[in-house]
Amino acid sequence: MKNKNSNKTPHAKAMTVHSIALMVLSVLCALLLWVYVTETRGEDITKTYPGVQVVFEGESSIRESRELIITESSHSSVSVTLTGNRRTLMNLVSSDMTATVDVNNITRTGNNAPAPRVTFPSRTDTSAITAVSTNPSTVSFYVDKLDKKVLEVRGVFNGSAAEGYTAETLEFSPNTVIIYGPAKVLSQVSYAYVEVSRTDVEKTVSFDSTYVLVDNEGSFFESDEITFDTDVVNVTLPVSAVKEVGLTVDLVYGGGVTENDVKWTLEPNTITLKGDSTTLAGVNSISVARINLSQVLDSFVDTYRVVIPNDTEIIGGARETTLNLEIGGLYTRHFQIDRSRITCINSSEGYTWEIGNDFLDVVIRGPEQAVLGLSELNIRAVADLTQYGTATASVNVPVEIHVDGSTEVGAVGEYRVLVNIKQATDEDGAAGGNGGTEGTEANG
Repeated sequence: MKNKNSNKTPHAKAMTVHSIALMVLSVLCALLLWVYVTETRGEDITKTYPGVQVVFEGESSIRESRELIITESSHSSVSVTLTGNRRTLMNLVSSDMTATVDVNNITRTGNNAPAPRVTFPSRTDTSAITAVSTNPSTVSFYVDKLDKKVLEVRGVFNGSAAEGYTAETLEFSPNTVIIYGPAKVLSQVSYAYVEVSRTDVEKTVSFDSTYVLVDNEGSFFESDEITFDTDVVNVTLPVSAVKEVGLTVDLVYGGGVTENDVKWTLEPNTITLKGDSTTLAGVNSISVARINLSQVLDSFVDTYRVVIPNDTEIIGGARETTLNLEIGGLYTRHFQIDRSRITCINSSEGYTWEIGNDFLDVVIRGPEQAVLGLSELNIRAVADLTQYGTATASVNVPVEIHVDGSTEVGAVGEYRVLVNIKQATDEDGAAGGNGGTEGTEANG
């Protein structure tokens, strides 16, 4: 028996393959056409997009022109449900859209609850979207009067200064900032706060810093409804050198007192200074008093204020110190010298002088044997008339006590004598005379 296909020609076989290819192509075209029609002209679908951001259109405009501010918004995002062409909806995501609330026409404070308008990107074929809804359907908010508040800038240094230095109180520029927002929100804010945490600081530093807000309870405060006139302030951390400085007294030896005869203490005997490091480098001690020991009879206690160098300060401690001074081991004796032992020097030409005192009581101090070996003839008083010029008067003139014959003793205290100065006459003799005694310093 012969095969039924054995008599088919090659041409017939080729026609069969071609027919199958045409059928496959037809099916594929039909499928593509169906997809196209379904995507572009087919039945609409409904899709929900959660988390679409709410945007207030005109918020900056009413803030600047009417001093109004949006507060207490009920929602920052909404869900958007769309009905429309599948292709169009499938090409959208939540971040492509915004739920826009138009506030341009608001002119006064109060509650509002308008329906948001969904805004699509420019590439979207909005004609393919047949229905739009939001959940919630309205966005409620309150329009408040924009207020401002001036806040003091405060701060604290929580770091450390290097050894030998101390950090001062923080300084700010500006030292106040202005915040803007709803009055009831601003009322909760107390001040602006800066914290500095640098360590081992050894010189004054300045830098810009952000700040945070602190509420009336002392806690940090944040609010999206607050804006600022400046985000940063300049902070200066003053740093000063610190040095402990000894206190002392300057002793002028005299009146028979030597270094071995006096003892003294100061309480306190040191202070701690802060200031510029260059200034403090040259300060090793501070003298609180200059004591002329010829004016001190014996022991005494006195208090002196400590005078510190310019541009320095005392850190803590007392501003005064007490001196306890003792003179011991010396002998004192009273002498009475008569007028002949009192003389004047440096009288003006053409003038004469006369001592008005009959005598002068003098206290001499020194080692006992040296003092006991003296007599009135060893002691003289000299008055200097230089400062009286051509005055004609009776004046009480300071005198310097001289002790001839001993370098171990000296006079204690201050002394004055009465001197009568007048113009010289022919009867007075040579100019500068004293009317009966020599006009030159006696030598004993």
